[in-house]
Amino acid sequence: MRLAAATGFSFVGLRVIAVTPNERVYDLSPGSPLLAATQQALKETALYVLDTEFLQVNADTTREAWLPALEAAGALGAKTFTIAAGDDNIAPLTDTIGAMVDDARDFGVTPALEPISYRSVHSIPQAAAIARDSGGKVVADTLHMARFGATPEELTDVTDVLGVLQLCDSPLQRPADLDGLVTESRSLRLAPGEGEQNLLTFVNALDSNVPLSVETPNDGEVASRGDAGWINHLYNTTQALLEKIEEAV
Repeated sequence: MRLAAATGFSFVGLRVIAVTPNERVYDLSPGSPLLAATQQALKETALYVLDTEFLQVNADTTREAWLPALEAAGALGAKTFTIAAGDDNIAPLTDTIGAMVDDARDFGVTPALEPISYRSVHSIPQAAAIARDSGGKVVADTLHMARFGATPEELTDVTDVLGVLQLCDSPLQRPADLDGLVTESRSLRLAPGEGEQNLLTFVNALDSNVPLSVETPNDGEVASRGDAGWINHLYNTTQALLEKIEEAV
């Protein structure tokens, strides 16, 4: 967080619940020392937490699964909590997300559904329909959008429920299988402007009030540049991309 603030970013997204069994767990539960330290860092840097993550939601997911995450998100002042769909049964899934939305209001947080190229909900219109029916929002990610063939027009059509657009770049060539898609998503993303996507068309499709974030995990780049170097590089490439938009106006 301090590196992000020093580089020039204005907000952060934080993971408050582990996604995979092997990843490091950060205890941001209310009362934990790490939460207190994080809240102090937010005060000192003037950063704020826009988004927290991450839970895969099925039709039978219960409150016990999401309440601790929502409590942590609320303690951080987050606006949204990102979820993904793990169930093809859309009607009961929507009902479950609606129940989560109801609980989240108590913490000042809104669940936001991210359509993911290798999950059951993998299009912008599909995610937006569920968000509207459940009272939630949508998180759009340019990597997944490229992999499931989203269009800029689809983004424009969901402005009413779009919580954030996550930027990253990638080659045009789609990974050949599920393992490739997962690996690319979690550890091989490219800095904005350094791949083959036309990110400008997606950014230009947005309402100016929609926040832009940078979602670019890349293990090799972090190993090569270090945390500070990679964060600085991401800031610079994203600024360069946005300057192209300003020049075109």
